[in-house]
Amino acid sequence: MLLDPENHDDYLWADSAYSGEHFKDLLNLAGFENRIHEKGSRNHPLSAAAIERNSIRTQTRARVDHVFGCFATPMGGKFTKKIGLEKNKAWWSLKNPSFYFLRYLYLSSDLLVSI
Repeated sequence: MLLDPENHDDYLWADSAYSGEHFKDLLNLAGFENRIHEKGSRNHPLSAAAIERNSIRTQTRARVDHVFGCFATPMGGKFTKKIGLEKNKAWWSLKNPSFYFLRYLYLSSDLLVSI
């Protein structure tokens, strides 16, 4: 469940596919603050302020998406095929620090463009 009412952060980050009055109403009912990208349309481009807000939102979303993408693809996915609770605990206790180490290397590299 992505919209968890017990979540401490009340912001919802999403791309412009989820913009619109319908989603704004749903977010207000659930108590989340809207951080969805704004969408321009033909003959109604975004203002400079809206483009700047979308840029900031893109940076935040990219950080979060890379976390989920890294777990899902190169690190073998979110599910384990280990039998037994102790093996699963050991698997995750090795997987989490290795992910954070890889993330540290990525964020501290000189080739990284400022995000």
